[in-house]
Amino acid sequence: MVHMGSWWVGGADGGVYIYIEDDKNKNDNIYIGTIYYDSDKTIWYKGKLKYSRNSTFDYKNKNLYAGWDGERLFLIDDSYLTAIERITPL
Repeated sequence: MVHMGSWWVGGADGGVYIYIEDDKNKNDNIYIGTIYYDSDKTIWYKGKLKYSRNSTFDYKNKNLYAGWDGERLFLIDDSYLTAIERITPL
């Protein structure tokens, strides 16, 4: 089941549902996220995500997210969040 408050990232040909929140340290570039498959909404990835820049960003802004490639959650400004923990293979 998709987490309440998650949103769609993708287009007409596919995508994922995501839910992102900040971790306990508000001054680092680590976030906590859940990525859900578009077809059956099961969890693809759940865990820590590291922002590619040494800063923070407005993780609540749904318009910043562009897509998920299975390891990275891309943002529209050419930055991304990388999965830190092991991703279970299909």
